[in-house]
Amino acid sequence: MGLRVAFNVQGEGRGHMTQAIALADMLRAAGHELVGVEVGNGEGSPVPAFFVEKMACEVTRHDSPIIKLDADSRSIDVWSTTLAAGRLALHYVESVRSMEANIRRWKPDVLVNFYDPLFGFLSADLRIPRVAIAHQYMFYHPRYPFSRGTRIQRQGMLLFTRLTASGADRLLALSLYPADDLPQHRVRVVPPILRSELFELKATTPQPPFLLAYLWRPELLGEIREWCEENTDLPVHCFLDHPQKKEDDPVLPNLTLHHLHDRKFLRMMARCSGLATTAGFETTAEAMWLEKPLLMVPTHIEQQCNALDASLMGGAYASAMFDLDRLRHISPRDQSSFRAWVRQADGVFVREIEEVAANRPFVASAPAFSGDGAHPSMWVPMAG
Repeated sequence: MGLRVAFNVQGEGRGHMTQAIALADMLRAAGHELVGVEVGNGEGSPVPAFFVEKMACEVTRHDSPIIKLDADSRSIDVWSTTLAAGRLALHYVESVRSMEANIRRWKPDVLVNFYDPLFGFLSADLRIPRVAIAHQYMFYHPRYPFSRGTRIQRQGMLLFTRLTASGADRLLALSLYPADDLPQHRVRVVPPILRSELFELKATTPQPPFLLAYLWRPELLGEIREWCEENTDLPVHCFLDHPQKKEDDPVLPNLTLHHLHDRKFLRMMARCSGLATTAGFETTAEAMWLEKPLLMVPTHIEQQCNALDASLMGGAYASAMFDLDRLRHISPRDQSSFRAWVRQADGVFVREIEEVAANRPFVASAPAFSGDGAHPSMWVPMAG
């Protein structure tokens, strides 16, 4: 008999939503049922239509804490983030109560969280096994190249991550490379969870060439716009969450803005000459699979970690600004090892969720590496 599964998804950007779509397909193929999805995002932001369509079940949203960005300094605005969370604290209590009411109504056998911090405040009285999935759980790992950043930014990111993992019976840490499990933290290291549509695409070189960009926040558009004004010979298509804009908005002769759309973005990624992004994990993994030149411009410490991780693997070039000229000179890199790692994902996620639902104990996998990996150790411990 199949499991009844409920999701709780952090809805900022496309990464966690894309992972949820991929896992929903896997679970259904294995005979399980997705009975409901909670989406947490900032202060009234709508849930994208493509996500609701793909979930094919009841989708409800709740306000959840989000990271406030200082676009000028390309860093987390710690004070604005803290003040916003404090101002809306009582509202978040209402969100948790609403989430709990929906979960009780759905009666899932297992609850899966995709990095929503309110997950950590759900009552233990729900008595439902829980799994948390995110690449941020690699912060636990001694192999992970944690960006140094500022102390307050590191501690803020680690606190946020702890909240998303609190109460989980197992943490699935999405990684660009194999690494040992960490039983002491209930961490299983797993490959990226990528959409099936990606594997059906064939990377090509467009004629005429064009560049693709994905921005986490619309306030970062200014630099790309300036570059397009100065470089009119190369078209740029930019995807971002910008409800005030039309679906396809040609704001300049060589710059077109697009709303977030999973399939359209993947199709254009397969055909683009290069991709510029704010260093989200999911987009990075997709570009590496397609062996596309990748320019990563991180906007906060978590994305700095992603950029460092991918750069050390040779999968990307990290930059402090959207200098799209760099994409003209980045050569595609063979990603055979990465592709082999991604292919191991088949069945892993379903098996882990089934084990947690059955209350099976965590057993570490065989060692994945000897400790002399290519990454330097720049670990900031999660504990304590």
